[in-house]
Amino acid sequence: MAHVQLQFDWLKPASSTPADTRDIESLPESTPSMPDPALELPVTTEPATFHHADVLTASLPDSNAPPIAKPLQQAVAAAVFGLTEEGPIDPDEEEGAAITSEHAHEMIVVLSDLQAVIEGVRTGCDPRTGRVPKTSDTQRRLADHLQSEERRLTEAYANAVAAYAEAFGDESAKVLDDWVRKTVADDGQQIHSYEPTHPWHYYHAGDNAVPVPLDQIPIDLDAGQFLESDLPKNRAKRIVALRERFERERQQLEADKHRYEAIVEHGAEALSRYDREIAHTSDAMARASALALKYRHVSLGLGRVQWIQQELRRMGDTTLFTDSSAAKTTV
Repeated sequence: MAHVQLQFDWLKPASSTPADTRDIESLPESTPSMPDPALELPVTTEPATFHHADVLTASLPDSNAPPIAKPLQQAVAAAVFGLTEEGPIDPDEEEGAAITSEHAHEMIVVLSDLQAVIEGVRTGCDPRTGRVPKTSDTQRRLADHLQSEERRLTEAYANAVAAYAEAFGDESAKVLDDWVRKTVADDGQQIHSYEPTHPWHYYHAGDNAVPVPLDQIPIDLDAGQFLESDLPKNRAKRIVALRERFERERQQLEADKHRYEAIVEHGAEALSRYDREIAHTSDAMARASALALKYRHVSLGLGRVQWIQQELRRMGDTTLFTDSSAAKTTV
């Protein structure tokens, strides 16, 4: 039998009805027409801009192959895997492994892109160039682009998991999702411990670690480099800009601290429906990702506040430190 490839549309949401709970009798009575091989398209919607997934998957040992599942008979009957003159194609074990391997690779591509985008949102660094834009206009354009890409890639990854579920079942899709996430997290290596800024530090299939207490989150000593390029050189203007920036950073830091504590206390219940049902495939992963993100935000916020304070002291300005509200956030 010829090689079978599972094809699906990244932009079309999968059916809300789980494939493994539908009766065969509920499937369409009409016989699907045989797909034209000339019309088959690659599963990605556009060239990836950020990923290093080809290098990542090429470095994986053979023993780290994705988990293989048995196709659902409902999916076979619906000709999800293709149709011949003899009827719907029912992939054997070898063909199922090939389908899963190719599908897993595409999921790795999308998830790698998504993580690069999320890191760019956190740091303000353009993942395509590795640099922070210098002007406020280019920074704003980058932020808009990254937010749009985050939404697109999040939806694409969710659709990929749903498409596999329709063909192989919900439980198999969950197992493959975990495998892909761990593969991307490990970056092709056999990593058994993760930093608190990584979701797998908190995820049950990773470190399953207890969240770090808020007052023990370390200061990011490099956070100031993201502020320097946006400040004026003139001393008087620079001091004014630093004071204004300090107030914004202080307020944002307090909000991030409260959010981190809420997630620690309430878990996934503190998250939005989007985070729990769309952005992530489970409450456990949604909680882990939110903890990692807020940990990073608090660490960066502490670093920015400290850097601004040190810069103002260096310039001989002490006005900020006589204010009682500012003193509460002094680090």
